[in-house]
Amino acid sequence: MYARKVKDQKLTFVVSGQLWNRSLVMMDQETRSLWSHILGECVKGELEGTELKSLPSDMLTWDAWKKEHPDSTVLNMPRTSKNFTKEFYKDPERFVVGFMGQYGPHHVAFSKLQKSPLLNVDARGLPLLILSESKSTSVRLFVRRVGKRELTFEPAGEQLRDTQTKSLWDRRSGTAVEGELKGTSLEPHVGIVSFAHAWKTFHSESRPVE
Repeated sequence: MYARKVKDQKLTFVVSGQLWNRSLVMMDQETRSLWSHILGECVKGELEGTELKSLPSDMLTWDAWKKEHPDSTVLNMPRTSKNFTKEFYKDPERFVVGFMGQYGPHHVAFSKLQKSPLLNVDARGLPLLILSESKSTSVRLFVRRVGKRELTFEPAGEQLRDTQTKSLWDRRSGTAVEGELKGTSLEPHVGIVSFAHAWKTFHSESRPVE
């Protein structure tokens, strides 16, 4: 997900009909510049070299979203495919969650997340918490640093517990609900669900989470 405001101008994006490295190329209607959807960067046109601001987002089932946000409405748009359900991920080796560490890109395979749905990761100096839920298809990333303190997390039933203060945390919002750090929220970090080959094509230097 990207913010579509560039230099005080709101851009309107459409599908360009073109591919780059077998991946979608977007076009903004205002300048007709072309953008890589996986990089969020303009690759041709008036705005070439401009990067859109990445926003933390999640891709999960409608049922799971409604449980968290019962008052939500949905934009009813024509569907061009009936295949985009959680069964889409039945071959986890095809997918990764890609993200930027302090000094470069990283990725974690869906197959690893199925085995380890809670990961404390050091992304080249950036301490991250990666949480996945197979039933909802959700994958969320948080910076696991509070002030100058780096936290390590472990499962605690349906919640999380940090081993430093023993505070309990809500795994969906990344907010401490009990203990010394109650009311503290972890900073969300941008992660992109991608086909493995696409992420590695655009980020050939990406390091896998072991």
